[in-house]
Amino acid sequence: MEIKRNIIWRTTKYGKNRKIKFWSKKIKGVGDGTLPKDSLSRRGWNKVIILEPIGDPETTFSIGFIPAFGDTKVSDTKRKIRKGPFGMRLCPDVCEFFITSNDGEVQLKLVGYAHMGDKTKSGLHLY
Repeated sequence: MEIKRNIIWRTTKYGKNRKIKFWSKKIKGVGDGTLPKDSLSRRGWNKVIILEPIGDPETTFSIGFIPAFGDTKVSDTKRKIRKGPFGMRLCPDVCEFFITSNDGEVQLKLVGYAHMGDKTKSGLHLY
């Protein structure tokens, strides 16, 4: 998996930021129960949720999430629908994921789960 680094996550309110036109529905990700509940460092987070963006292939979107213990976050990273599925690391608790766009309507689909060392997912971008 190719880990994307240097991402800035901005705090917002899900569906209530007027600067963002389109919001997908939230997808609930099952947390990694093997981690201690106080494991806030991503170092030990090895379980990954795989999500597929849906919409016009040329639509640009940003990734967002809502952790069980915090505020809604949206990334500054842009990605096109045509690039296909992507992954997000999972913390110990349940977390919700979504995508946003100003280009067009977007949706998100749960593909499944994997571990960071899974060789069959080597081309997956991990955020």
